[in-house]
Amino acid sequence: MSRRTFRISDWVTAQDPGTSAEFAVICRSSDGDRLCGWEFRVLDDKELAEQQQRDHMADTSHSRFWEHSRYPTIVTAPPLVASRITRRERASR
Repeated sequence: MSRRTFRISDWVTAQDPGTSAEFAVICRSSDGDRLCGWEFRVLDDKELAEQQQRDHMADTSHSRFWEHSRYPTIVTAPPLVASRITRRERASR
């Protein structure tokens, strides 16, 4: 079997379909000389993370937060190009 190199400049980055996104909210307000430290993390539910942030603000009057979101990604050829690569690979067998 010969080895081929495909040079494609228009790769696509997408969320990995087999994984979950993570959303986190971290309070950065301070009580005197120390940070609050409250945090909340959840998978696939940004609305819940925002609600928890609002609830924490209502309970403590803290109004400064860090919001983090992480998405596991994959880099792949665009669907049209990927189908061409697959057809070429089948034809060369």
